[in-house]
Amino acid sequence: MIRLYSGGKEAQQKQAMAFDLSAYDDKLIKFAEKFTARFMRLDVSIPLEQALDLGWQTLAECFEPQELLMKRALIEKYYPGNIPPAGAGAQPERRS
Repeated sequence: MIRLYSGGKEAQQKQAMAFDLSAYDDKLIKFAEKFTARFMRLDVSIPLEQALDLGWQTLAECFEPQELLMKRALIEKYYPGNIPPAGAGAQPERRS
């Protein structure tokens, strides 16, 4: 999360200098803003497990699982939502 936060701060600097931003830069900025509000304020005091859950929620609000550059096993275990294991061959849900 710190790596993504740092990338978000760099993207904010690019934005301030009027550089063109990529869609990924926009995601990084969104993440940095949420991370700052949820974790960096002095008045934030939450238990560790709640902080970890909030961290995964924040990642999921800003990035797709494949953008996280983490071990797939961690994403499968902790990323909010239903991420099928590698090679599971998940089929898209059919709607009638």
